[in-house]
Amino acid sequence: YCPVVSSKDYYRGLFEAAKQKRVFQSRIQEILEISATIKMSDKPVVAIIDKTYNSCPFAPMLWASYIIATENIHISFADSQLGIFPGLGVTVYASRLMDTLPAAKLLVGRNSLNAKEAITAGLVNQIAADDEDAHARAKQWILANTSVEKQKGIKPFDENEFEAGIAPVIKKTNRLFPGVNLCFELIAGSKKLPLEEALTLEAKHFTEVLRSKKALGIMRTMNYGIQNAKTPVLHSDLSGFTFNKIGVLGAGMMGAGIAYEVARAGITVGLKDTDLALATKGKLYAEKCSDKLIQLGKMTESRKKELLALIHPTDKVEDLAASDLIIEAVFEDKELKGKVIAESSPFLTMDGVFASNTTSLPITQLASFGTNAGHFIGMHFFSPVDKMPLVEIIRGKETNSETLNKAVQLALKLQKIPIIVHDSPAFFTSRIFFNYLLEAITMLLEGIPAQNIENEAVNAGFAVSPLAVLDEISIPLMLHVYDQLPDLSSSQKRCYKYLSKLVEAGRTGRKSGKGFYSYETGPGGKLHTGTKQIWQDETLRPASDPINNLAIQKRLLHVMALDSYRCLDEGVIDQPIDGDIGSILGVGYAAHTGGVISHIDQVGIQQFVKDCESFQSFGEQWKVPSSLENLAADKFSFYKDFTSNWPLAK
Repeated sequence: YCPVVSSKDYYRGLFEAAKQKRVFQSRIQEILEISATIKMSDKPVVAIIDKTYNSCPFAPMLWASYIIATENIHISFADSQLGIFPGLGVTVYASRLMDTLPAAKLLVGRNSLNAKEAITAGLVNQIAADDEDAHARAKQWILANTSVEKQKGIKPFDENEFEAGIAPVIKKTNRLFPGVNLCFELIAGSKKLPLEEALTLEAKHFTEVLRSKKALGIMRTMNYGIQNAKTPVLHSDLSGFTFNKIGVLGAGMMGAGIAYEVARAGITVGLKDTDLALATKGKLYAEKCSDKLIQLGKMTESRKKELLALIHPTDKVEDLAASDLIIEAVFEDKELKGKVIAESSPFLTMDGVFASNTTSLPITQLASFGTNAGHFIGMHFFSPVDKMPLVEIIRGKETNSETLNKAVQLALKLQKIPIIVHDSPAFFTSRIFFNYLLEAITMLLEGIPAQNIENEAVNAGFAVSPLAVLDEISIPLMLHVYDQLPDLSSSQKRCYKYLSKLVEAGRTGRKSGKGFYSYETGPGGKLHTGTKQIWQDETLRPASDPINNLAIQKRLLHVMALDSYRCLDEGVIDQPIDGDIGSILGVGYAAHTGGVISHIDQVGIQQFVKDCESFQSFGEQWKVPSSLENLAADKFSFYKDFTSNWPLAK
């Protein structure tokens, strides 16, 4: 047996120990030599897996001659998603026991194996009913195998087949994630080496990845940052409070998605729209999502019926009476939101909370339409709600602590990751994302070809390229968002003027069949999903200077990081980690950087400021705050390993 080790202690300890490169690599090498001695011994050694395991406690299991698992186990390896890769022999042994491609996909993926799948894959030799049965089977096997043969060879390896098989992962990660890269290198390299040499290679690669700034940033944000966000410190006692009923206003894609998530959490939800047919259509979204889960074996028909029974479509605001919380998810227009807020607020319970799902409208202003500003808050969900993990919780100037805590509690109940930000135009995620889109349009107006901008956004690690996402949200909607902002900078005005010109020409986005891309249509004018071709506006004068693709990447990454610092400096966000989590999970910032603030640390604050100053001719979005210049002069870093330095700068 192997005890379960806390990932908190495990990962922190690894990164700290790896600072002493020679000592650490030597220690890992010594452990792996012991593992090889056990693995190659003729003595029978049995491992019993009776829990859900990840790479750390699972490693010694693979050193055994024979592995027995109980029926309830799951095996998964999250390390590569956290910046590193499964070490302590896991990668070498698993890739020798399993076929190469399945091993590679398991070691760098998010999927897990149950007991039967582990048997099929070759990681487990036998399944037991329970712990007692496993113990009996282990004794039985040892008595029948007093001497075991040494490990015979490894699974066949076809290098061309391997390269073709991992190509989709490489395309998705752009070789930007150190853990994924070194894991694949290790799998391919170890297949050509004797066991002892393969383990030596693993020790070398494991040490290398733990000394990587990228790996540290990813681990800090995607592991520790998210863990802490899921276990926040609440500042008021909510022990006697439960959500019995939640109202959702607006049954469009966003409202329907929120209603589905609320029902999935086991809470009754009233889904209201202006017409009962629209509200009923919104409920159909929950049915479609449930059907997909049933097809994947992740939901039963009975569970679907229970879930759907919790959603009550309506066109009557009175049906929201006695709601503990009401979320409005209507069109992004202050007057419309104000109307539905005023109409529905009286139907909250006495201590009920009203939440606005808005991308940019100031919460303090919207709160004035309700009955109690202290009980008003922003809850910005992301689309599609059932797939996007983040909720940006926006605290208005009068929002009280109890309301804030209730919003956080709901987010956690919906299994979302909350970040708390303070009221400001466009808040945090929308604000920095608008800068991403703005910089793309700015470069387009400079004569940089659209294809270069799109390609380099992907190469830089962004989840979505800027012009493609503008087509998705629709160009008129982007103009409407600009209309809602209190004022526009010169760069934003240039962007607004150009987008208006596109709308006048009928290039409004994907739904119309043309925007920054041209989309193919089939019978009846229906768009072919994914069939598009970039459009280059011939009225734009080509850039006179040679195109610098690396500069395009840098501008897209830096412009969001620079505005994120402004948000930190202005108090829109409280801590760097909030910016890092929000940027990756909310708007698809390059995950290999660890997030917007971690990106500044990786570049180096002095170089970052120097880069931004070199871009100042492109617009006021590149103006560097004097406070950031002062931090650069002091060679400040926002983090020391896993700890924030930000309070020291205040």
